[in-house]
Amino acid sequence: MEFETTRFGKLSIRQDETIVFPQGLIGFENHTKWAILADESNDSVGWLQSMDQADLAFAVVSPRRYVPGYKVRISPEQATSLKLDAGMETFVLVIVSRENALISVNLRAPLLVNLSLQLGRQVITTDEQPLRHVIATETIALRRSA
Repeated sequence: MEFETTRFGKLSIRQDETIVFPQGLIGFENHTKWAILADESNDSVGWLQSMDQADLAFAVVSPRRYVPGYKVRISPEQATSLKLDAGMETFVLVIVSRENALISVNLRAPLLVNLSLQLGRQVITTDEQPLRHVIATETIALRRSA
């Protein structure tokens, strides 16, 4: 499928590259189809591009890059909604945000993707993770790509 975005221009996204978030994302519940794009200028950053709205994309990173040993604790209902079985590969990303000169990631509401089914969900972890975990070491690199 050809898709024109405001940030990346024209994209060609195959159906099997689309991730469905049935509940959408927090604050964006009506946006259920997304694609994860690589950032050509920074290999530690990706972009979660809405396939429902051309001007909606979020910078995303692996939380383990900034918090070694980061684990996501979710409820059984959340695991069921992702159709996760023991041993299934799950991809974990967190959304990057900028406030003034600080760039942070939201560790409390990660994005989980069941790679086998291309099914995703933003979850609220069952433990006390911070909403804003500052990743100051990547500030310059993220500013250039954002």
